[in-house]
Parts: sequence; C-alpha cells; structure tokens
Amino acid sequence: MNSVMQNSAIQRIRDKLNRDEPLIVVNVDHPSSSLVEILSQQKIDIIFFDCEQGSIDCESVENMSRAARLNNTVSIVRVFDSKEWVLSRYLLLGVDGLVVPRVDTAEDAKEIVDVVKYCFPLDYENKLIVIQIESCSAADKFVDFLAIDGIDIFFIGPVDLSKSMGYKGDFRVAEVEEKIDKIIELARSAGRHVGILVDNDNVENYVNKGVRFLYTHLNAFLEKGANAFAERTKLNSQLTSSKN
Repeated sequence: MNSVMQNSAIQRIRDKLNRDEPLIVVNVDHPSSSLVEILSQQKIDIIFFDCEQGSIDCESVENMSRAARLNNTVSIVRVFDSKEWVLSRYLLLGVDGLVVPRVDTAEDAKEIVDVVKYCFPLDYENKLIVIQIESCSAADKFVDFLAIDGIDIFFIGPVDLSKSMGYKGDFRVAEVEEKIDKIIELARSAGRHVGILVDNDNVENYVNKGVRFLYTHLNAFLEKGANAFAERTKLNSQLTSSKN
C-alpha cells in the first residue's frame, strides 16, 4: 500500500472526529502480525500497539504496522518514554501515530508535537498525536494542554490518575470520576477530543459524555466472547437434558 492510500486512512479518522463520531481503538495485546491483519478486517478504527506495558518490540511494530496497512487501517504505538530518540525511532517504523504516556506538563506535550514535526516536516499532519493525561499535575493544569495545537486526542488514564490521587488505582471513586468528567467537559468545551479506557458496561455512558477515542483490549474481547460461548453450551446442554 502506498503512502497516499494510508494517508486516506488517517484522513478517514480525522473526518470521523470532525463529525464528532466515536472511534473504536483496540490494543492488540500480543506481538502478532497475523492477529493485526485479522483485526484490521473488523469494525475497528485504530489498532493500538503497546510498547509501554506489553511485550511488543521494534521489529514487531514494523511488521504489525505493515499488516494494518493491508486493509487500510490506522495503527498507533504507545511508547515507553517521551525522549526525542524514542519518539523518532518508533515514528520511523511505519506507524500512523504515537501515544505518549506520563506527560505531566503542557511544555512536555508541546515538545512531543515538535518532535513529530521534525521527523515529518512536510506531512506531519498525517501522524496522529495522542497525549495521556494520567496524573494530578496534568489533570489540574489541563487547560494549559488545550492551548497546544497539533494534539489530536487527550487520552485519560483512569487507573494511573487514581493512583496519583491516592486511591490505589480505583477509578470508580467519586472524586476520581469527578476529575475525569471535568477533563472531558473542558476538552469538549474547547472543541478538542478526549479518550479513555472503556468496557461493555460503561462505553455507552462515556459516548454520551462526549468521549470519542474509545480504548479497549483484544483480551477483553476474547474473554467476553469465550464466556458467552461457554454459557451457550451450558444452555444447550440443559435444553437437551430436559428433553431427554
């Protein structure tokens, strides 16, 4: 697939955001090109490679991004550090954008945008930039982040935000939920886009609040599907037994 076709995939993502439509973003969870190829054939907008918490290495990222391009699907990678050499290295592996964790200040966020522009001076707009908001420092100064051009998504990390607030990862505490809602409200008011980790139970609620980058894990899909299938076999077994 040539660069023109892949740029059209990125434009499709931007068009959906401009129409205020939600994006389905799935963390592939495994270093597997064939799995990415299968995912790229589903109703998924962005495939997410996790090099911060997962086992995916640079070579895998390069091959997995190729697999995503086979079906004109956007891929992004979460890096393990915001240092310039780390960002540059992963950008040049063929992915369509970066997810950068642990960004505590607007100044740090601006430097990330500058690195992307440095790596792709002629077409940096064809790269998605996702900045994670996952600390009290970032949350409390979120208005400063909104003043920075070039950031496509502000991605709330609810577990780490909760830890930063002293709640040991429990993001269902009222105070944490209030802070998350405030970030969403500020972003929406500024015409910016926000994302968060979702599941089957809360995704509709977050869509209604205005979240458009809906992040989940392939492993969660597998677990849900396997459990549902197992329940169906029990049901069928019970029906058969009752007939006998």
